[in-house]
Amino acid sequence: MIMLIVPFILYTIAPEGPLREGDTVFSTGRHRVPFVSALPYQGAGYERTCVIELRDPLVVVQRPSDLREGALRVRIQGRTKLEFPFCPPDTHVIVKPQQIFQKPNLLSDLKDSLADLFTR
Repeated sequence: MIMLIVPFILYTIAPEGPLREGDTVFSTGRHRVPFVSALPYQGAGYERTCVIELRDPLVVVQRPSDLREGALRVRIQGRTKLEFPFCPPDTHVIVKPQQIFQKPNLLSDLKDSLADLFTR
């Protein structure tokens, strides 16, 4: 039992590291974010932005130091179909550092899952 609990505790208390290209990050909530290039999606009804949801996985394509104002260029991950107004699969968008987090809070996720289980 201890062998299962120790990695969980270490992961929870470990600090977040610096962001690198290829890292997976998660959305902090529902945000409207701009496309890097909206032209391919204009036929599907998008203008310049799309919506990301809470805990959407995003892959860092370009680090904050490479863009203005600390913004990150990320690729949408985990979506398989086009659902307006949500971001299309594999789209590149620009997010601000406050719109993402690097690792999920396992304790909070566990609490939310248990609360959801008992409220059904």
